[in-house]
Amino acid sequence: WKSEDAPSEKGFGESAYKVDWKLEDSTSKKNDFDGSAYVVHWDPNLAHSPSSIPEELEKRGDVKFQTGMLFLKKNLHIGTTLPEGTMFARDGAPKSIHFSSTPLESKYLTTILSYFKLPHGSMKANQVADTLHSCGKPADKEEPHMCFSSREAMARFATRELGVSSARAAITRIHGHENPSSMYVVEQITQLNSNVVPCHPMDFPYEVFYCHRPKQVQSLRVQLKDLKDGMSRVTAIAMCHMNTSDWDTQYFELLDGERGEPICHYMPTDYIMFY
Repeated sequence: WKSEDAPSEKGFGESAYKVDWKLEDSTSKKNDFDGSAYVVHWDPNLAHSPSSIPEELEKRGDVKFQTGMLFLKKNLHIGTTLPEGTMFARDGAPKSIHFSSTPLESKYLTTILSYFKLPHGSMKANQVADTLHSCGKPADKEEPHMCFSSREAMARFATRELGVSSARAAITRIHGHENPSSMYVVEQITQLNSNVVPCHPMDFPYEVFYCHRPKQVQSLRVQLKDLKDGMSRVTAIAMCHMNTSDWDTQYFELLDGERGEPICHYMPTDYIMFY
């Protein structure tokens, strides 16, 4: 690192698309840590929310995504209209609580549940357990991964895995306010990099990210405008998985695609991608 380039809790300096680390006020929200990858509401009928980790995302048997977030790469071009109801922001944001003295390991589950007064067997307790299980998976040389509650540590991991002197960070930006009835149209597509480290927010009482370096991917920046007034509304980061030969059949049925062809997903505003 060069000291002037080292990220702080407020940002990563001159990033690809400036990252200001400001969380929305979540004190009025119903849920304390709704950090699911695509489903943003806690569903009491589910034992746990869908994981935000691509390894599990690719093999899930119950495909469930927010409207407009998942698509075939071949369908992304200038003039593509996203479905009505496509939303890039979550309803809330996890509280940024520094609880880093307790490692993100399953053996500390009881300690964490006790600290946050979460009953064993409750939905949120199960989600915490799932997160600790995912974070505690053995290191993978093919796809390195690690969980972080510190953004500085997260950026250092990305820089090391990318083999660069200073990683750039990109996030999805909403210009103004989202409206569920709005419809977006693609007005510009920019290729970013195939060597990336995306970081996903996890279900947890405080801010925890799962970062990994996936193989055979392509990242894009997609500029979206409003269908009605033509104004630029969203600068979205998208990740395309170029080889989906081992993905669950339901993905291809859902998207009317063929096994193996590239499938992409937009990143919500609380994701961070380093490249």
